[in-house]
Amino acid sequence: MTNRKTVDAAAAQTAGVLPRIYAAASDPEKWPEALQAVAGLLDASRGLIFSHQASPEQRGLWVSWRTSPEAMQRYVEHYHAHDIWMQRGHALNAWVPGRVVVSKDLLADKAFLDSVFYREFLAPQDIRDLCAGVLHDGSEPGIPRVHIAVYRPHAKPRFNAADKALLAALLPHLREAARLGFRLAELEQRLHIARATADTILPALVLADRTGRIVYANRAAQALCAASDGLRLNEGRLQVAAARLQARLDKLLTQDGAQETALQIPRPSARPAYWLIQVDLPSTGESPPDARRPSRALLIHDPAIQGANLQDFAVLHGLTPAEAKLLEALLLHSTLPEAAQHLGVSINTVRSQLRSILDKCGVRRQVELMRMVVAWPRRERREKPGGK
Repeated sequence: MTNRKTVDAAAAQTAGVLPRIYAAASDPEKWPEALQAVAGLLDASRGLIFSHQASPEQRGLWVSWRTSPEAMQRYVEHYHAHDIWMQRGHALNAWVPGRVVVSKDLLADKAFLDSVFYREFLAPQDIRDLCAGVLHDGSEPGIPRVHIAVYRPHAKPRFNAADKALLAALLPHLREAARLGFRLAELEQRLHIARATADTILPALVLADRTGRIVYANRAAQALCAASDGLRLNEGRLQVAAARLQARLDKLLTQDGAQETALQIPRPSARPAYWLIQVDLPSTGESPPDARRPSRALLIHDPAIQGANLQDFAVLHGLTPAEAKLLEALLLHSTLPEAAQHLGVSINTVRSQLRSILDKCGVRRQVELMRMVVAWPRRERREKPGGK
């Protein structure tokens, strides 16, 4: 068993390598530099960090130092099946997180030198000895089995107990850096999916924190605000051209339990007014709460470019043609009398039609209906071949 003095000495020697290891956690491009530092500390000539069951294309971790891409490809295509070090490690249950092995721990020297793996693959690369450990064993969801291995050539002495202690001292840090890297990559993937979704199928969307500061705007919202036709983003704040409505908009973004959850914003261009629909976001239950998190979503609907989503909404909810026309009118006019006048029908008629629409859509209030319509996924109209 490694004594305390050996452990302390190993910890002291590894201290200078740690910043490079943790830098790689947030920047995958720095893993080769971290691996080089580890290999240098162990006086190794080559090194690998690799996930056997997950290739780089499968979001695995494959890092090499002084190992050619051609050699890596030959290993994957053929010599992985002959890797006697890996096979013996599995047979001996040696590949567990925290344990470090060297070549002589795995098999006798003669058996190693007689193997196809050594004669055909390692010897031509001047690889004679191994010092290796496991960072992850595949038991943690989303993180594959990850090994680290460093190698020495024929001219250098074999790895010994002091070398094993050095790598063992580094393993917890390498393990944590790899874990952080996988988790950050997972979060980045989720963020990419969320942004792509918000840009593709949602209407103009902004997210605001509790102070009303806009922390996110999707592509449609950015384009809408850039047009400065009644709405614009200014220093992280959503501003309206109609100054009399600014206080109401600010309340919409900041006040809990506000009675008003929808607002129409007139446009200097005289095009149909925007609809702003507030949506509360669920609390994360953090204590204390993170003030940077968005607490409200604001859907912005432009009736002038409603496109096919209103048609989809009407068809899928079984609305009659008259009900669909009323729904379109309600997006242009905020009150039932205005909608009735626009359609040329009586107020009683639109009230009856509105009750029918609410029943079919499973909501109770007009503002809930507007929220459903505004948030209804948009689908791009694709031209058929020939432009028809």
